[in-house]
Amino acid sequence: MHPSDQPKLLLPLHHPSITPPGSNITAPKASSAPETPVHGKPDSMSLTPPLTPLRPDIIRTTASSDLGHLEQDTLCAAGLKSSDANVDFGSSLTPTTEEMLSWEKTVPRPCTKKYQRQGSASSGDQELGRGAWSTVFRATLCLQFQPSSIPTPPTSPVSSPSKTTINRLLAIKAAARRDAHDILYQEARILTYLHSCAHASRYLVPFHGYDVASQSLVMDAVPLNLDTHAKSCLKRTCLNFSTKTMFDPVCGTREWKTLATQLINGLAFLHSRSCVHGDIKPANILLRLNSDDSSEAYTALYCDFSSSRIFSGDSRNDEDRSQQLTALTPDFTSPELFTSLYSTSAVATMASDVYALGVTLVVAAIGTSPYAGAGMDMLKLGMAREGRVLDFARQSEQGTRVMKGKMVERCLKGALEKSTDNRSTVGQWKRDVDAVFDNATHLNKM
Repeated sequence: MHPSDQPKLLLPLHHPSITPPGSNITAPKASSAPETPVHGKPDSMSLTPPLTPLRPDIIRTTASSDLGHLEQDTLCAAGLKSSDANVDFGSSLTPTTEEMLSWEKTVPRPCTKKYQRQGSASSGDQELGRGAWSTVFRATLCLQFQPSSIPTPPTSPVSSPSKTTINRLLAIKAAARRDAHDILYQEARILTYLHSCAHASRYLVPFHGYDVASQSLVMDAVPLNLDTHAKSCLKRTCLNFSTKTMFDPVCGTREWKTLATQLINGLAFLHSRSCVHGDIKPANILLRLNSDDSSEAYTALYCDFSSSRIFSGDSRNDEDRSQQLTALTPDFTSPELFTSLYSTSAVATMASDVYALGVTLVVAAIGTSPYAGAGMDMLKLGMAREGRVLDFARQSEQGTRVMKGKMVERCLKGALEKSTDNRSTVGQWKRDVDAVFDNATHLNKM
């Protein structure tokens, strides 16, 4: 939830006027199944499981198995194939009438959980980060539960179990300015729509709902972002320089490959839901620490959908036309979007998302912006507008890590094409990266 160190340029706001429904949104009533009456006293010598095993034909193997698979003709918009591995798709890339109707009817999921912001009267609420439109605060969710009293063999009689309290860390995203409330409401709609897919939490920071009273978004808190992590890796690499690793990403080859795979799969998921993120950068990639038994240290998750939109595929759609850029971060902006500095017609696209993620992975490889050598902001803008990311990265102090013909350059060159006609779609990019990784694995085994 941390904002980027790079300055974000605010542009005239063109989001549709959306008035949050306020108190009209109420939490859905919880439905409870009728209890089955128990007749007689159970036999103390007969301990059987309280539930009968489910029939094999009604067991769901995965949460995403109910979502089905995409047909080949619905994947063409992003260049994806139904055989692409490691990505589960919940809907088509070319929106169906039913899907768009679902988006049009989407209202923010209300947050029914009680939480407490952390802080003190003297220092105020603790901030996790601050952005152009919002401030993210640290909060705690108190969960109370009572362990089940159903006996399981072998067991001995125990007294009534007491309630246990677990504190869970949350992030509360609140408007930092008056004109940001509509943007946060729209972001809550988008997150509600995306999280209607059971597997969304594989790629996005978990979303708990929209707090109507404070007009805030309630999410899991993930303190570490890719921007901070890349800088830390760069510092460590400089202190322990070795010619053996001078061609490897600063975060290490294995970790960079994992990041690239997770983030490309995550972008494929967003585009499969017809969602354009609009502001991909290292500060908007959070790294969730995995458990000790996981083979990977972190899971990369997308956050901050304040610049996002749902692509309707119909230029006549009023909402689609009204969602022009509200802000951009120059270092991660594709060349075609720089027209927004002089026009209100530029709109973030799937192609600009691919380019932004390509620059983000360059930063993960060299530990800093490819334009870090620019002494002035106007010079940086000029460099970014040229669309020669890899060329400028190779001129940096860590340029050996993105040399021509090496793994990072071969993985990213298709995504960083200046022309949108030559730039890879997320599906094409995924297949190219998989081929590079497979070839590297084969060479290592020889």
